[in-house]
Amino acid sequence: MTLPEFVENLAELIGRPTDLRPFVCQGSPLRCNVFLVGFNPATEMAGDFWDHWKTGVGFAKAAWFQAYLADRRTRPLRPGKKSRPAVSNTRRCLGWIEEGADGAPILETNIFARASATKAELALKDQSSEPFRFLIKAIEPKLIVAHGADAHVAVDRLNTSAQIIKIPHLSRGWSKERARQFGRSLATGKF
Repeated sequence: MTLPEFVENLAELIGRPTDLRPFVCQGSPLRCNVFLVGFNPATEMAGDFWDHWKTGVGFAKAAWFQAYLADRRTRPLRPGKKSRPAVSNTRRCLGWIEEGADGAPILETNIFARASATKAELALKDQSSEPFRFLIKAIEPKLIVAHGADAHVAVDRLNTSAQIIKIPHLSRGWSKERARQFGRSLATGKF
């Protein structure tokens, strides 16, 4: 599949514009042999996914990350909350893993592309795994790393030749060094 074909097929599936977040990566998703898979994005963003797509190049992760930071800074706090970290625990850990992977192409994705602050807040109508299944079929990753029990259950149902690794959720229990070491193992293929 070519990058223009990928974009056309994805746009037909998720719409254009869209507030869904089917994935995050640097450059062409077609180069990504490793998928880091969670349940769904936790940070809702005001912008359009396609604002960060560059024709002929792919996804502009650095620009997306700046929008992510701005959204987290300006979004009203939930009732009872006095502050919010600039970056979620999961996003911070993803960054450490990618630092350890040292440029190896990794695609961050989720079983469901709709963001919600909690699993319970993800409406049943938004629990479509079609974008995720499209990514698996279109890219054919060699390795799928599922983090968290919900992602573990979902990847068990996949029909894929990819190697599957199940790890604890990235939102808790990961040190910077452990995450970076895991990223190094993803880059070298030695887990």
